[in-house]
Amino acid sequence: MSGWVKLYKSVVDHEIFTDNVGFRLFTFLMAKAAYQDGMKINDYELKKGQYIRSYSKLCDDLAVKKGRGLTRFTRAAIKAAAERLQAKGMIAAEETEYGMLWTIVNYSKFQGSERIVNEESFSERRQISQPSDEKLTPFQKIEEKYLSRKGGMFTTPYDVAAINRILDQKIPIEDVLAWIDEIFDRYVPKHRADGIKSFTYCEQGILDRWHAKQNPPPKTNVSEFRPRGSKQEESFAALEAYAKENGISMG
Repeated sequence: MSGWVKLYKSVVDHEIFTDNVGFRLFTFLMAKAAYQDGMKINDYELKKGQYIRSYSKLCDDLAVKKGRGLTRFTRAAIKAAAERLQAKGMIAAEETEYGMLWTIVNYSKFQGSERIVNEESFSERRQISQPSDEKLTPFQKIEEKYLSRKGGMFTTPYDVAAINRILDQKIPIEDVLAWIDEIFDRYVPKHRADGIKSFTYCEQGILDRWHAKQNPPPKTNVSEFRPRGSKQEESFAALEAYAKENGISMG
């Protein structure tokens, strides 16, 4: 299979990078997935981002070279890794009569441009063109800001729902992006494994800030009340000052 796919730099910061079996499984499926609708495997018509492969064959596909031989992962290990990827919203899996049907979630994000010319140099082909901010939708701007701060590659269905709820509030996109930065900057992790795991955390912070901006505290012309001292205290203070100026002892 020829062609190429994008691999975001943030993958090294994603927790999947430390998952030996999960990372190999995901990159294998991403590289093997159909790049367009209509491609077939064993007469099964695939949609873009899909691939059919049984667990037993994946054991061979993902084998690791050790010494002079290959070490195969067990079926149970690959199945457990697949379940972890599904829980993170990275892939979907479904049993069919042809084998396991694997689907890369948001596969289009990893596709290379079809307009790349074969004569381009290798170094040019390695470059990943990023869409300009002007061409991004409000959803994409929020999604990219969140993922860049989180150090992730994917949004979960819960993240997507939370982003859409923020968009429904008609909050200026500039405020949303600035507040996402502010929320991440002010977050204090409890330990090394702690962090902002979901956009729903950002959603609450954004709504709090939007409410505060819409409802500023009322201004008042009333000055702070400062109680005055009694006449006796004022007289004693004046007498003490006079004695000090004239060298008179008050003791």
